[in-house]
Amino acid sequence: MIPHMPTVTALKTMFQAQIVEDDANADSEFLRILTEADMRLLLYGRWRWTRKREVLTPVDGIITLPRAYASILGARVDKEAVDLRDEDYEYVPGGPGEVDLGNGYSRLIDQGLDDDDLRYYKVAGYLDTTDLVTALLYYAPATLYDPAIADSSLPDDAVTFTLCPDATALKLMMLGIRCEESKDLDSARSYMADALRGLDAKEQSQRGNVQKTIQSRPMGRRIGRVRGWR
Repeated sequence: MIPHMPTVTALKTMFQAQIVEDDANADSEFLRILTEADMRLLLYGRWRWTRKREVLTPVDGIITLPRAYASILGARVDKEAVDLRDEDYEYVPGGPGEVDLGNGYSRLIDQGLDDDDLRYYKVAGYLDTTDLVTALLYYAPATLYDPAIADSSLPDDAVTFTLCPDATALKLMMLGIRCEESKDLDSARSYMADALRGLDAKEQSQRGNVQKTIQSRPMGRRIGRVRGWR
């Protein structure tokens, strides 16, 4: 279990009564809306909780992601950061065409989904048999289930906790979904915007002044780029 993630049971106790009516289907309706809220929050941002670092082992030059992940955000082959290319990279006119495994400079080329609906990547460039790929992986949406609801058709990867660690953001997004479904779009946008702003603010406060990306300044900091020859 991912630590510190809210459980479905805990979230029900906190605010199910504020989200759905108290009837025979309240548990199922709450779970439906919670699942959609968790999915939307995952897809709307690149907060720290949306990704995880993993070490992957290429098999015959191919990396297949575990089912819990949707894509690679960044990667290193051995110790070198490498480019990521979309699956249409090999099909664009004027492009490289089909890239053979092990040829050219190191990069990962998205190959789409395999027959098991798992995303996989081709590793181009020299790859030693001992080389590993360290990657920042973007989570796939989770299948949530409520232990209080009997359901024999659950997939093996169903979980009882959300990916989003922020109960307030989940509550606001759920309220937004309810408003959206009742066609109160102004209120829906307001609730959803509040959820995203809250997550942005918490991410900023936790990161402090850390820069998210490296800014290359060959001439030194505070020295602007050359804008022209005159």
